[in-house]
Amino acid sequence: MTKTLLIVDDNLEVCKSLIHNFDRFNYTSYYALNKPDALQRFLQHQVDAVLLDLRLGQDDGLDLLQHFFSLNPKVPIIILTGFASIQTAVDSIKLGAYDYVQKPINFQKLQTLLDNAIKLSQTRRENDAIKSKLIDATSKIITQNHRVIELCVKAKKLANSDMPILILGESGTGKELIADFIHNNSSRSSGEIVKINCSAFPESLIDNELFGHEKGAFTGADAEFQGVFERADGSSLFLDEIAEMPLTTQAKILRAIQNQEIRRIGGKQTIKITTRFIGATNKDLQERIRSNAFREDLYYRLNTATLSVPPLRERKEDILVLTEHFLQEFAKAHGTTLKVLSEEVVDVFHHYDWPGNVRELKNTINYAATISMKDFIDLSDLPAIFLNSNAQTNETKVMDVVEKNLIISTLKKTNYNKKKSAEILHISRRTLYNKLEKYGITEGK
Repeated sequence: MTKTLLIVDDNLEVCKSLIHNFDRFNYTSYYALNKPDALQRFLQHQVDAVLLDLRLGQDDGLDLLQHFFSLNPKVPIIILTGFASIQTAVDSIKLGAYDYVQKPINFQKLQTLLDNAIKLSQTRRENDAIKSKLIDATSKIITQNHRVIELCVKAKKLANSDMPILILGESGTGKELIADFIHNNSSRSSGEIVKINCSAFPESLIDNELFGHEKGAFTGADAEFQGVFERADGSSLFLDEIAEMPLTTQAKILRAIQNQEIRRIGGKQTIKITTRFIGATNKDLQERIRSNAFREDLYYRLNTATLSVPPLRERKEDILVLTEHFLQEFAKAHGTTLKVLSEEVVDVFHHYDWPGNVRELKNTINYAATISMKDFIDLSDLPAIFLNSNAQTNETKVMDVVEKNLIISTLKKTNYNKKKSAEILHISRRTLYNKLEKYGITEGK
């Protein structure tokens, strides 16, 4: 498939050289030597990516970058820069550029970077196309992850049926949000979804909460009581942590789902219901079946329509968009200015495993935003677990990430003066050199 590239550089020889090289890799390339020509070609051709030199004679490259984004924010832009303008290139990334390549250009590196940028852009466009087919009920589901988007598409299709649905996923992944999404996209959305966490009730009370009781059914039953199955009649019932119910209760739920009827405690007659059932669990139900803790027949009744919510560590592209959402929520709720994350915190967040998933991320953001007295959140504002050297991540320890970023930050402040950096860090120069080797830190990296 041919890809279209726009090269913007005031050096004609650079443009011709890049065009010649990219011709061999199925690119159709256009070039512009100044801002007016660049904007004209950007509008004329549906480009897949832009290579932009920020130094365009009298023209402002950053201004042109912003013009490109205003015309089409989905086109990835890679900055071409000389050593003297690296800081400007970094500033351009903060404005939205995909990345930068330093001159003299390593073509192989540039080609790899460009291919990755275009693939990412195409994926985002495909995701946007899927998102556009979903109605406004998705607004509470904040994601850029293709698995979550596909899950929403499947959930919307299932919402139009009355079959029971089982939502699987670790604690804190957002199973309740998926249940809300299903209900809001169903024909039952005019009613309120009824929710209950099964693990919150002891065995002696769970049946009463689910099915209700008749007056006089037991000591203290002075009036009849409707359980959640009845209260959700004509609407949807969400039972979270269904694996925590006793086997006798599971049998009653199976009958309620199959026969669409329940019997109150102390009742002599069954009561017909039209309740849509949605269950969720963070447990391995097949393992629970093997240990005789979950009914196999109920499992197969629910297993027909299952939705698996991926953990946050498997959709790390969602970390920053979720963080931005939670920061906006916090600022609005507390009437404060919107805080941002420091680069070091962003790095730590991406390396952290998030065992508590989205719920842990939200709690972390709320804590840090409360603690921080600045307009940004840095490492000192994070909960202690992020500074715990025993907190293991997929690739490294969080403490290593913190230490690496601290060293890089100090080196930058001292213009890579090793002696001064070691003094500021309160370590010997030998220790500093050992850590530079350990973390692969070189000058300018």
